[in-house]
Amino acid sequence: MNMEMKNKKIFIVIFLAVFTTVALLYLDFANNTGRYRADNNKADAIVVLAGGRGRVDSGLELFEKKKGDYLIIVGADKGATLESIFFKKTVRLDKRKIILEKESASTYENAQETKKIIESMNIKSIILLTSFYHMKRASYLFSHELSPQTALYLYPVATPNFDEKAWWKGQGPVLLAVEFFKFYWHRVWI
Repeated sequence: MNMEMKNKKIFIVIFLAVFTTVALLYLDFANNTGRYRADNNKADAIVVLAGGRGRVDSGLELFEKKKGDYLIIVGADKGATLESIFFKKTVRLDKRKIILEKESASTYENAQETKKIIESMNIKSIILLTSFYHMKRASYLFSHELSPQTALYLYPVATPNFDEKAWWKGQGPVLLAVEFFKFYWHRVWI
């Protein structure tokens, strides 16, 4: 067997090993997406990661149920106002307790900006609210960025573009593939 043929076989074996490993990691990641359960806790603040359908409305519902003293919406559009975010709802709550964070543009930045806000306000516990498909990466980044003394309660919400019980349907595989690669990117580089 010549050297070129031997190198080709080695390349194929390595490629198949890497592909199989990534595929198995992805399937494990996907199958665990629906395992998160909403903690039924009260916290100092509810932190909603903007960007996913239904998240802000779910955050407002928790806030109205007094599950948090503050509602912090991170990653809001630069031009957002409370009126533009809640234009379909009548918010009769103390708007001074609703904070719009508009500087962050990624989940990593969401965690960094949230840290600044909660440290400046002496907040010791938060409910982190995001979509099921986004929770693993978000909870990892927030756990990494926030002080270990900050209690972190998870609150995943169902969104119309993802079925956590049947992740392989519709947009699920694509959404999870993006989350999968971003999660492992952060695990390696942060």
